[in-house]
Amino acid sequence: MPEKILVVPKEILFGKKNERYFQGFKPRKNLDFENVIKNHSKFILRKTTSHKQSVPAEQDESMKQIIPYIVFRHKDKYFVYKRLPKSEEERLVEKYSMGVGGHINPIDENSSTNILWEGMKREFEEEVDYPYDYKTKIIGFINDDKDSVGRVHFGVVFLAEGLNDRIEVREMDKLSGKMMTLLEVKRIRDKLEGWSQIVFDWLRNS
Repeated sequence: MPEKILVVPKEILFGKKNERYFQGFKPRKNLDFENVIKNHSKFILRKTTSHKQSVPAEQDESMKQIIPYIVFRHKDKYFVYKRLPKSEEERLVEKYSMGVGGHINPIDENSSTNILWEGMKREFEEEVDYPYDYKTKIIGFINDDKDSVGRVHFGVVFLAEGLNDRIEVREMDKLSGKMMTLLEVKRIRDKLEGWSQIVFDWLRNS
């Protein structure tokens, strides 16, 4: 069955006069993107079309695909993972990432909770093995319109604070992960994928 993903029209997300537009990272403070997403999002086909949808989401720059992006921290260390040659994301092989995330799907709809948080929780638990308590909060947003991939995605950045650092990737044949301080991450900054560079620069300077 063709995949459907959550999107928000770009004009609604940023405002008709682009009054909410930004490039890079924006802290959550004074920004109400969560309610915009809650009230104006919809599901459309990601890679295919239909008689109701002439352009797939991956090619439609009038839409922003909403991506929960979870940064895991324990004390002064952050979870960082590397994509190995068997990774399905060929363009990101050998790149490092500070964020775990992915698309929001209809399975995340739950009348009793916010779809953003449901999608975040599912993505985190699908990608990593961490059977312990953790607290999450939204710390900001990512918008990177420098390339065609970035122009159709919008990141909601969550910080997950864990009780300990015993976190592991699930797909060990495709990914390898470890906990690192910001100083250690700084040494591999050039090898971070784009969104992680944006998040790292903000964390380092905040």
